[in-house]
Amino acid sequence: MVNLLTADLNLLVALDALLMERNVTRAGARIGISQPAMSSSLQRLRRQFDDQLLTRIGSAYELTPLAQVLKEDVSQILRMVERTFDAQAVFDPALSTRSFRIVTSDYCLTALSGRLMSMLQQEAPGVQVHFDAVTPQAVERIKETLQTADLMLIPKGHFSGFPHTELFTDNWVCVTGDTTPDKTLTVEEMRDARWARLFGTEVDSTLADRRVYDLQLGERTDIIVDSFLMLPFAVAGTSRLALVQERLARMLASVAGVRIMQLPISLPTLVECAWWHPSKTPDPGHQWFRRLVARAAAELDAAAGPGAAAEPGLEPLEPTSTHTTEPSGAEHAEPLTAHAVSA
Repeated sequence: MVNLLTADLNLLVALDALLMERNVTRAGARIGISQPAMSSSLQRLRRQFDDQLLTRIGSAYELTPLAQVLKEDVSQILRMVERTFDAQAVFDPALSTRSFRIVTSDYCLTALSGRLMSMLQQEAPGVQVHFDAVTPQAVERIKETLQTADLMLIPKGHFSGFPHTELFTDNWVCVTGDTTPDKTLTVEEMRDARWARLFGTEVDSTLADRRVYDLQLGERTDIIVDSFLMLPFAVAGTSRLALVQERLARMLASVAGVRIMQLPISLPTLVECAWWHPSKTPDPGHQWFRRLVARAAAELDAAAGPGAAAEPGLEPLEPTSTHTTEPSGAEHAEPLTAHAVSA
């Protein structure tokens, strides 16, 4: 049995980084130490566990069976330690210097961050917020993501089983570089057109893109990007099409030089939500931060001003929702396996 009085518990931080990154250099950068120092920590960990932990397969490193077992345990232990030291009977945002981490898409960041940052500046000037880009891997490993992040902003429909707050809704529109006045989009044009898409594959696509795939429309994809913000610029100056959230399209249409077109098909309304791990629900600081994000979302339409109807023929945006769902009992079950990238 390990004697905790003599054990170097800092190795847990290094172990967590190594198991998450599976790369010595990136693990060192993650926790702010040099590559040689991280290599030294790896050697000490290998002696401690009498296991290689990371093994090279081709040009990449893979976790050993023991490392795979340790990964979730170490992550949970460190999050519990962090919450222990961060715990406060009463959370005072005006005095707090706490850091919060949000995993989100560039679309949601663009729509929400201005109002959120304004609120933070006024109410909690010492609080820090770290924004990390959502990736297909973050969605596939949702439990791990929510254990290490405070919030993940992603629409409904990609997974279930975790508490969440509905933030706002949005519609899907089509943007194109063809600026012919009063031109309407038809199903036949969607089928024949060339497209720009996010990530480009069906399994990594948005729910709206998957619906278009199901209808066998827009199969001629020849531009692939990894950012929603890039989509309007990817089709600019061409007759290509791209599916974009209406809020984002309105923000970027004039800048990118693209036209917004209503879709001739029905797509599911995007319901953007803030998700978190149930272990964080009772934390006073986390409760305050969740409410702050929900308040910023509730003021989105008011902050947008009268210029929201920038494109003729577009219906007004759906009203904002701030419904909260914090599941209990059976609803805390494992999330559904997710393979789609969030909006």
